[in-house]
Formats: sequence, structure tokens, C-alpha cells
Amino acid sequence: MPRTEFYETAVQNGFYGLEKSGLFGKKDHVRKYWEDIHIKLSVREAAVEILKRKNRIRIVDLGCGSGEGIELLTHIPDYRSQEVPGQAFILKKKDIESYVGLDISPAMVSQGQKNYTGLDQIQFIEADLSQDFPLSNHPPFDLYFSSYASLSHLDHADLQKLTTQIFQHVDDVGYLVFDLHGRFSPEWPIYWNADAKRRLPYTMAYLLPVEQQSKETVDWFTVIYWDSEELKTLIKQAARQANRKCEIVLLKDRSIMVGRHMDTALFKPERFQFRLQVNRLFDRDYRGKPDILNMNLDYLNNYKSISQKIWDHFKEYSRNISLRSKNNSPHQISDLSFLQRFIPIRIKAVTRLEEYQNLWSLTISTLQAVMEKNTDVLKNILYSVDEKVAQELDSLSWLLTHSERFPVLDFWASIMGPQVACVLRNLEFNLPEGLGCGHGLFCVVKIEKYAS
Repeated sequence: MPRTEFYETAVQNGFYGLEKSGLFGKKDHVRKYWEDIHIKLSVREAAVEILKRKNRIRIVDLGCGSGEGIELLTHIPDYRSQEVPGQAFILKKKDIESYVGLDISPAMVSQGQKNYTGLDQIQFIEADLSQDFPLSNHPPFDLYFSSYASLSHLDHADLQKLTTQIFQHVDDVGYLVFDLHGRFSPEWPIYWNADAKRRLPYTMAYLLPVEQQSKETVDWFTVIYWDSEELKTLIKQAARQANRKCEIVLLKDRSIMVGRHMDTALFKPERFQFRLQVNRLFDRDYRGKPDILNMNLDYLNNYKSISQKIWDHFKEYSRNISLRSKNNSPHQISDLSFLQRFIPIRIKAVTRLEEYQNLWSLTISTLQAVMEKNTDVLKNILYSVDEKVAQELDSLSWLLTHSERFPVLDFWASIMGPQVACVLRNLEFNLPEGLGCGHGLFCVVKIEKYAS
């Protein structure tokens, strides 16, 4: 009889359990190949700039969980990889002088410590970021990093205070990364007209099976949803209070149509399968169903118009109140300032959603036209978009036309599906400055001391 001790140990360690695909769960394919890539590309230039000035980098991770930020930051693709063979990533663990992860959860801190045992430059500290920046006595960091909406858990005033304290902590040059829930996401149109500073319900029930996604039984907590104007105002105020120069070097909407709650009906009347189908496109074992990706977002029509109450409020203040009048109370001025910012950004966000929906639909139409060999439709599509979008769509046409060049068992599952998903992702990433109409609003700020 053969000896089986090795296999017994392997089974006990979970190596022979059922292999789960990335169609569902916290770390699905969209998380790995869309959202993680979005974050890596967004912080890449900052990491390159820091390493040009220094041999090693100092990082603080705000709301670190169990240390996923380390994996994100040490797996940023190096755009010089063709020039420097073997140089796959911008930043390696050996390039980190210090990484400090801050999280309010003792369990997360404990797990992070276990995950990175033996790496002396990595440490985890339990901290409540709504109080004060807990590392004010530490040497300055180069990168103050956050990911996946950890800072949306802070009240507006607490994030303002934290941002100001971080700006003050920067000595020479530093970068602060915000990752917040976008206010105008099509996932939660019920919040589009809400007060920007009000805490509103959120849930992670998208991790549950559909039959368990009941509004009455799932766990809820409250967060702040952000638009770009509110975030810009916060950053400017923090820079002024901290006496620091600052520059927003990147501001992007992430996961506009593939946010987690597009596939639930917890904030809107309809449930879609956009994220599931993009997960299938990324998966080499599935062909996916592109026809399901044809969008009908008519449910948003009930939320696109600004409520009459808000319009009346705005007109009244615009007509009767002058900001320079000494008779205005601070409360009145604040209300008017909010409305003057809110109405334009609200309109821009709706327009941006329509713009990206159109690009998404053109991608699916391109795919269908090529599969049906309808060259007239394909030409009309390519002529109707700018050069950068045309290049993305033309790549799909080229792949399908030359499918025989790829020696794979299933061309659609292995080549075509993943490329369609990448085009949808690239079109989102190349949109103009973010407004707050994605699941995430991602922002990178460069902070500098004024010259003495």
C-alpha cells in the first residue's frame, strides 16, 4: 500500500477542497482584473515619482484591513517592463522602508500581523481614524494610502480633520490617496438628492446569495457618499488649514456599471447581472453572455431630474440672498454655497452616466457587428467615436477576424471574453475627471511644503 501521510496533510490544509471560480465573492474577477488594476494604475505615477527621489518608500495604510494594500502596492505593473526584462512591478517589498497599517478592527490587525510575520518593516496598529491621526509623532510618510472606501466610514468633519492632520504631517513631498463611495452611482439613485454630509445606509449583502438579500434581514451600517466637488472643497480647506500646497493629480470614477450593488435590488427597483457577466467574461472557463450586457437603465429616469423642492430652494436663495450681504447668516451662506456646487455637479454626473452607458453599448454593438460580419454597422460605429475609443473597439474587431491565429481550445472563453471586459474597463478609466458617479471615487493628491 502506498504511503498517504502527505495527502492526508494536504487535505487537512485545505488544498483539495472545491476550487471556487471568481464569479462571486469578495475577491471576484472584477475585483482582481478591474478594480485592483484601476487602483494600481491610479497610484503608479506617484510610486514612480517617490522612488525617483528615494531608494525606499514609507507607507501608511488608512483602514488597512488585514494588509491588502501591501499586495496592491507591490503588484503595480511596470510600464517599462519591455525595456527592463524581468522588471514586472514598480515596487517590491524590499523597497518598503516602513509600512504601517491602521485599522479600527482588532481582528483585522491581528490577521494582518499573522499574514506578514517575519517582515520587520511591516506593522499593524489598532486605531480609530475618527479621533486623530495616530502617527503624528512618527517620521513623515511618502504615501498615505486608502482603498475600497475605508475613508467613507468617517463623518465629513472627521475626514476633514484627518486630512488636515495628514497634510500637516507631510514634511517635504507626500501623496494622499482617497477612495470613497461615489454619491451619484447608478447603484443607489435614492441618494442622489440627499444631503452631502449626511450618513446614509450601506450594506455588504452583495456577498450573500440572492435569496438572502432581503432589506429587512441584512446587516446595515452608515457611510458618507461623496461627489467630486465636495471632495475638492475638503482638500482645499485642509491645505489652507495645514499651510501646505496641494495638487489633485488624479480623480477617477471606478466601477460605474459593475459596482457590487448593480446586481442587487437593495437600493434600486431592479437587479441586473452586469458584474456577474463581466466576471464571466474575465473567466477562462466561461463564454459569458454578451447580450445580457445590453443596458436598459430606464429605472434611472425617475431620479435624473432634480427635485422641485431643491430647485425652488436654489432660486429663492439666488434671488433674495447676496453672499456679500452682512445680513446673511452663516447657515444661509452655507446652504447657498452647497446648492451652487450641488446642481452643476448633479447635472454633470447624470450626463457622464449617459456618456459611459453609450460607450458600453457601442462596445457590445461592435462585438455583435463583427460576429455578424456587418461591416457597414462596424464602420458607422468606429466613425462615430474619437480616435482613442475607436482603437479600443477596433481591437475587438481584429481579434475576432483573426481568431484562427490563437491556438486555444475555446477562443471566446480564453481570448475574446477577457478582451471585451478589458475594453469596458479601459473605456471607464479613460473617461474625463471623476465626478462621483461610480461605486468608488478615487483621488490622488500631491502635498508639498511651501518654500521657506
